[in-house]
Amino acid sequence: MRKLIKLLLLMPCASIFFISCNEEGFAPARLLVANFVVNPPVSPSPLPTAGTAVDVRWGGNLVFNNVVYGAASVVVGNPVTTIPAFTSIVGSYVSVKSGALPLNFAIAGSNGHTVYNRITSFVPGKSYTAIAFDLNPFYKVMIMEDDLSTPAVGKAKIRFVHAISNLLLASLPKKDTIDVTATGGPAANPLVNANIFPTRNFADAYTNKNLQQFALIDSGSYNIAFRVAGTPGTSPATGLIGFFPSTTTRFRFESGKIYTIVARLHITATAAPTPATTFITHN
Repeated sequence: MRKLIKLLLLMPCASIFFISCNEEGFAPARLLVANFVVNPPVSPSPLPTAGTAVDVRWGGNLVFNNVVYGAASVVVGNPVTTIPAFTSIVGSYVSVKSGALPLNFAIAGSNGHTVYNRITSFVPGKSYTAIAFDLNPFYKVMIMEDDLSTPAVGKAKIRFVHAISNLLLASLPKKDTIDVTATGGPAANPLVNANIFPTRNFADAYTNKNLQQFALIDSGSYNIAFRVAGTPGTSPATGLIGFFPSTTTRFRFESGKIYTIVARLHITATAAPTPATTFITHN
């Protein structure tokens, strides 16, 4: 009986020790952030404006500051402040504590003027991209788990995020459902208007995690184009929305690299917004 009592007294201590060791032994997770939130038009102006730059906190600790509209987080080198219609960014991850903690986006420099705050769970050893999008005040953040395993030699991994609200592309023909096509690649086996991400809708990857997965593409230089879904022609009259980087230049997908292509708006103070892109390199 005395042995049983001693055992029962020791069990809570053993449990506390076990839990403590587990917590201290957890590997961190890794986080990358991108900002694509747009402010809707405010009378008397008919034009939307770029959403505010944000500071990002995880578990109350500042992990990124001043991530501007159209950009991804950068912790090495110069901060990204100029966002042309085509923007290519080598995104940066930071190590964060794994587990369930609040992910907070606040207006940059505001000492905590929150625009988004949700409890989120990060698994030890995993990498994540958090993409803020939609129109204020309908602020959304899409959390995507990133498979950063290196693709085979001669291949790159790419995925696509549609972050252009259909409320801002309501002209005819409606452009909220698009095909993403590629032209270029290896000289021995080039693609010509190949539909690499067909029939993509605003925020579809937010509700369908299958659309968050990376696909393989041959490494090489490509024109990426957006077209009104189901219109394979190459002229505006048949649905072409835009070439990226442009009709005369191409973006190179490097062998072994991993990319996210984000459809967004190019916003200026004097002209209607036009479709644009940010290419994020993950590794």
